[in-house]
Amino acid sequence: MNMEKTAIKKDSLTRIREELYEIKEEIRNDITGPVVASFGFIIALVWRDAIKEALDEYLVRAGLTGKEYLYTFISAVIVTIVVIIIMVVVTKLGRKKKNKNMKKEFKELQEEIKREKTFKNPKNKILF
Repeated sequence: MNMEKTAIKKDSLTRIREELYEIKEEIRNDITGPVVASFGFIIALVWRDAIKEALDEYLVRAGLTGKEYLYTFISAVIVTIVVIIIMVVVTKLGRKKKNKNMKKEFKELQEEIKREKTFKNPKNKILF
């Protein structure tokens, strides 16, 4: 009877450890995205300042002062278009990698199912 209680306690502790590990992983996954996005935002702010200063310097040297707001608007449109193109390319590359991984996992699952059916089939015939 005492051995059964010890086994139950060990089983309970194991389940608690597994739950804690899953919670830890979930927290890690939930925090990673916002942290990376924050660093991306900091990078964007730095580049914004650099581009603005370069544009201001160019306008002064080119003698195009007086309509800076118009040139700032044009540069914002150009930067937006370039960034959207980059985002589309990066998204497509990410999807290709994800699809490749999904196909690989699907293939492995199919092979596992074939092995399992072959093992359970008394005549060792593949059922599909």
